Amino acid sequence: MHYEINPEYRYLEKEILNIPERFQREGEVIYKGRNLLKVLEVGGIKMCVKSYKKPHLINQVAYAYLRKSKAERAFLFANRFIELGVSTPGPVAYMLFKDKVGLTSSYYICLQEDGVCTLRGLLSLPVEEQEEAFRAFTRFTYDFQQKGVYFIDHSMGNTLVRKAADGYHFSLVDLNRTRFMPVSYKKGLKNLSMLELDDHMLRVIGKEYAMLTGKDEQLTGDRLIAFTRAHDAHVKRKDFIRNTRRMIKRRLFP
Repeated sequence: MHYEINPEYRYLEKEILNIPERFQREGEVIYKGRNLLKVLEVGGIKMCVKSYKKPHLINQVAYAYLRKSKAERAFLFANRFIELGVSTPGPVAYMLFKDKVGLTSSYYICLQEDGVCTLRGLLSLPVEEQEEAFRAFTRFTYDFQQKGVYFIDHSMGNTLVRKAADGYHFSLVDLNRTRFMPVSYKKGLKNLSMLELDDHMLRVIGKEYAMLTGKDEQLTGDRLIAFTRAHDAHVKRKDFIRNTRRMIKRRLFP
C-alpha cells in the first residue's frame, strides 16, 4: 500500500489506514455509480471516502508506474486549491493498492461537508433566487480562473453550494482532471458550457461574465449558448456510441 496523509490528520493515521477495511462493510452511501462515495466517522470527524473503480489493464499499469492515479491527483490538487484560496473540502489522505500488474484499488478521503447541495439543487428555487445564485456562481468561477485554475469537469454535480447570511458559498469536488494554467476569456467562457441550464439562465451567467471580463454582454451570452449546445451535442454523440457498443457486445456475447 502507498499512501499520504495530510499532516493535520496524522494523529489519526491508524484509523485512516483502517478505512478501506471499514469501507467494505459500513458507511453511508452518498453516491453510487462508476465510483462509490461513502461517509464514515473517523476519530470523531465525518469524512467522505471515494473509492475509484478498478481501472482497465492499461491504466492499472499506467497509474502504478507511469502517471499519478486519480486519487493521488485529487489529493495533490485539493492542497493546491487551498493554497490558491479556492474552496474545496479539506483533503485528508489518499491510498493506493497494487499487485504485480499494477493499481488494483484507490481511495481519496476528504472532510464531509454537511448542509450543502450541488448546483442542481438550485433549480428548485424561485427564478429570482436562481438568478442571484448563478450570478454568484459565475463570480466564483471567474475568481478561480483568474488564479490559474482550469476546472475541466465544471458540471452541475461538481460544485457544492451552501447559502449563508452573507450569500452563497461554493466548493469544488472531483478535482483530478484540473489543469493549472492561464485561462483566457474564450476558454473561461467555454468552461461554463457543461451546465444543464436553459437559455435564460445561460444569458444571466453570460451577462455576469461579460461584466467581469469587460466584454460585450450580447456576444458573451450568444457564445455561451453556442458553446453549451455544442457540448450537449458532443455528449449525445458519445452516449450514442457507448450505447451502440454495449448493444453490439450483448449480441455478440450474450
